[in-house]
Amino acid sequence: MSRHLAATLLMLTVAAAATSAAAAPAVTKCESDSDTLYTAAASCPSGYANVTGTMRGSVVTVPRSSPKARQDEQAYLAQQAQISSQIQNWDARDEELEWRALNTFWNQCRLLDYQAHATERAMYHTEYWSRADRYRDAVKAVRTLQYDMGCF
Repeated sequence: MSRHLAATLLMLTVAAAATSAAAAPAVTKCESDSDTLYTAAASCPSGYANVTGTMRGSVVTVPRSSPKARQDEQAYLAQQAQISSQIQNWDARDEELEWRALNTFWNQCRLLDYQAHATERAMYHTEYWSRADRYRDAVKAVRTLQYDMGCF
């Protein structure tokens, strides 16, 4: 439980340091046989030894961005928005081209189907056997072409 308390206290200390304009308060590291406690107080509670000297690292504060940095950031974001818009336009164009190609393919399949049906009707209505054989061969050729194209 004391570790959770120590972590909460440390987070509060960091949050307070980030919001204050003054220098960050010092953090004291206190250890006992089984626990480690970080506190903003200068002294450790009873049963804990002050081991702040063994801590490594420092608190880094990030200054407010300059107007030039904000301007550069806005220019970068505008450029990224332009690139994103261009990519969306390319994707829309590609989708349109794919749709047109697919539509053309199915129209070709439909045209072959109409041609096959018209040839079959002509085959049944002809009076001559020789023409019926030619129509039958033409229907087989159209159906083979449909199969080869993938019109199912």
